[in-house]
Amino acid sequence: MNADRFSLDQLARTAGYALFGAVGAVVAALALTPALAVLQRAVYDAFYLALGPWPATEAASVLHIVAVGSLAVTIPLLVAEYAAGDRVQTLAGGAVVTLAVLLAVSVFAAFAGVLGFPTVAVIVALVAAAATAGLRRVGASRGATVTFAGSLPVLALLLVLLGVGLGWGGGYDVVAEPIDSGAVDGSVADFTDAPAVRDDLFSAAACDPDDDGTCRLSLRGYGNQKQAARVLAANGVRCPFVNAPRNPVYDPDASFVAVHDGQHYRVSCAAYGD
Repeated sequence: MNADRFSLDQLARTAGYALFGAVGAVVAALALTPALAVLQRAVYDAFYLALGPWPATEAASVLHIVAVGSLAVTIPLLVAEYAAGDRVQTLAGGAVVTLAVLLAVSVFAAFAGVLGFPTVAVIVALVAAAATAGLRRVGASRGATVTFAGSLPVLALLLVLLGVGLGWGGGYDVVAEPIDSGAVDGSVADFTDAPAVRDDLFSAAACDPDDDGTCRLSLRGYGNQKQAARVLAANGVRCPFVNAPRNPVYDPDASFVAVHDGQHYRVSCAAYGD
């Protein structure tokens, strides 16, 4: 009888820690997501010219979710360890190192051109497995270990949301709208430093005669988008970050005048999607 009661108590305690891990991670993620949103714009601005608009957007989204997810599972873990064990400082140090590794590997993947949902999912899965083994190795309490396990489905959900967000269809278009030459006042660009971008932007496939000859070049997946970003920036235009288009530093409505085959165009960059 006593053994059965002990087993039921242990089962209830285990379930309680698992539930605490899940609920705690959800609450922490909901609080941290808007609190760390500034990280997205900072990463986008930092990587914009080095990677191009869309890879910089991917990096910003991934690093934001990695930071939110890591902290969301760490907070209930440390609370559980404080209540049931004596390795809080050790686990806190391990969490800092883990977060640093995740961010560093994600940045490396971004510059290697392989950052995306599959890459991030594999990295996080490997780190989660290593963290589980690490908890046992440092002698973390059973409560902390179960709490960590209970928070992992929340981390998986955050990754799914990341994958959906990146695949939803957002992106950036370089837009060139024909204007009358008489309306031109000031300097005029000609894309001589970016001939590949010029040829693609003003190609027959990019220009729509039903839209008054407006030309649109999609930068998502475009092989020369770094070159496109640099020629736009050289003329005072930066693609507005799709997740936060109103940037106090860069004017999202900036444009410049360019000429191609005798026709003048007002060139800008438009973000679309969520």
